[in-house]
Amino acid sequence: MKKLPYHLVDVFTDRPFGGNQLAVFSDGRGLSPQVMQQLAKELNLSETTFVLPPKDPDNNLRL
Repeated sequence: MKKLPYHLVDVFTDRPFGGNQLAVFSDGRGLSPQVMQQLAKELNLSETTFVLPPKDPDNNLRL
């Protein structure tokens, strides 16, 4: 599998290491829904997101 860079982000907090942690994959292109689910399961976080190009050209991105 290719390298898939991602960021761990603390949300719903105003301080580091607080709130909820989630993963953001900045480029989800080419990943099947099954692979996305496997990655989310492996990370074992409450939320995992994948940034995708928009289906509608009037939008900037798709999550």
